[in-house]
Amino acid sequence: MIRKVTNIFKDTDVKIAYRATNTIFKQLTNKPDKPNNQNGIYSIKCITCNKKYVGQSGRDIQLRYKEHINQIKNCNPQSAYANHIIQNKHEFGTAETTLKLLRQCNKGSHMNCWEQKYIQEYHRLGKFITEQQTYEYNPLFAIAQERNKKYNQSYLEWHSNNKIRQDPTHITTGKENNLNSIYDIKNTHALIY
Repeated sequence: MIRKVTNIFKDTDVKIAYRATNTIFKQLTNKPDKPNNQNGIYSIKCITCNKKYVGQSGRDIQLRYKEHINQIKNCNPQSAYANHIIQNKHEFGTAETTLKLLRQCNKGSHMNCWEQKYIQEYHRLGKFITEQQTYEYNPLFAIAQERNKKYNQSYLEWHSNNKIRQDPTHITTGKENNLNSIYDIKNTHALIY
């Protein structure tokens, strides 16, 4: 298709410019997914040492968790989590106590970026199982996290310096008193007076 467009304008003074559509912003922006679809980036906590395994699944994470447990029960460690439990003789818990969806997202490079971000974060905090491969440190994640922190702080400062009253047509949500991040403002109806 690109060649066809280029060939059309080949004999004219019009110059064709190309632009990348696969940007970092697009990769890190969360897109709405199907309701009740529990796929994305997840963590499983080791009950014995409280360290975590981070994984990704385009399928339901409950199903992926069961696969990890079956590997442990069959002494067939194909994942770093199963290897950690078997090699260290640690205990695993139920999905309700150990499995957590960290970020819901679709399979692909978007999911790979988020998985790497959480692996790097848990590794930095010392909460990461040693059997799992870590990626080379990526300073972009630290920059993005610092930027998000400053953005949230600015909003909270603005929020505390301005009086906000609830819109009487939208009192029932309860979100007006629970603004934890700048993104919550999109879901509330507040009026400044």
